[in-house]
Amino acid sequence: MKSPNDKNAIENPLKEKVTALYKLMKAEKLEELEIKEDDFYLHMKRKGKICPAAHLPQSAFQPAVAPETVPDAAESSGQSVKSPINGILYRAPSPTSLPFVKEGDVIDAGKTLCIIEAMKVMNEIKADGRLKILKMLVENGKSVNANQDLFLVERV
Repeated sequence: MKSPNDKNAIENPLKEKVTALYKLMKAEKLEELEIKEDDFYLHMKRKGKICPAAHLPQSAFQPAVAPETVPDAAESSGQSVKSPINGILYRAPSPTSLPFVKEGDVIDAGKTLCIIEAMKVMNEIKADGRLKILKMLVENGKSVNANQDLFLVERV
């Protein structure tokens, strides 16, 4: 027979793991994290949305950290290039290739900025004019949402 303390012994490591994952998200400036394992699913979002949500009994999970709001890149200097779709962002055509663009690059219209993989389809995101890349806002291999800022750019 299990005692009530056994339940807490299970809950505390879960809370600690979720808290650690959320701190990692903040440190790496990730907006979203999704983990799928056998009978466990965890999906956390930042940027002013309610966070974290797990498919576990409600009693097994209490949010350890309050969500935080991250200012949009468009609020800072420059313009942003936004993702047209949800998917995984890749900065290069292959893991061994050089990235399409780097911070500080000045590129012409039509140049590929990155690839977003959605449902096994590689979608090239291209510059719509002559641009200077001020800042890359998403790490290689990270999940992006439609309308999420990818790059901070300046028209030249």
